[in-house]
Amino acid sequence: MENKIPVEKNKEYIVEIIDNGFEGEGIAKIEGYTIFVLGAIKGEKCKILIVKVTSSHAFGKIIEIIEKVSSRKEPDCSTYKRCGGCSLRHIQYETTLEMKRQTVQNLVNKTLEEKIEVEKTIGMQNPMHYRNKAQYPVGIDKNGNSIIGIFAQRTHEIIPMENCYIQTVESQIIAKTILDFIKKNKIEVYNETTKKRIY
Repeated sequence: MENKIPVEKNKEYIVEIIDNGFEGEGIAKIEGYTIFVLGAIKGEKCKILIVKVTSSHAFGKIIEIIEKVSSRKEPDCSTYKRCGGCSLRHIQYETTLEMKRQTVQNLVNKTLEEKIEVEKTIGMQNPMHYRNKAQYPVGIDKNGNSIIGIFAQRTHEIIPMENCYIQTVESQIIAKTILDFIKKNKIEVYNETTKKRIY
């Protein structure tokens, strides 16, 4: 007899966040069944809505944070909640360093007979504009205008370029210059929805 999944899609549950995953997502358990909750932090108590269910795990969306942890902070980016470029800007920087150390700790000790202690993560003096790779999709917005930016979480919807705190200032200037060139010279841009190129 198959084990019954203890949650249902589109239903609400109150959960304790017992850990954070590889990409910063909160992890909760109901009757041993794993639920990943985007934006939740270890130690928090949340009311969530189940948005996807699989045989091994589910995904939940925060409806309300009933008990917050002290390491939670207000994101400093206006597009953070929609953008898929980073996932830890709602957590104080020192805590993210410990989360990363713990992730490595868990990975290395999974297969080692003699366990080792991973050293503290070395942080940056100024954790801003540090990314050494830039990749900006170009597309068409809902009004038919050319845009450049970054994909929204788990979609191909493009969030227009504004001010990114992790990309270098130079890469953002280059991206905006390219967009201006596209518009000025009426260069065709591929529309992923219609599968056609338009100006």
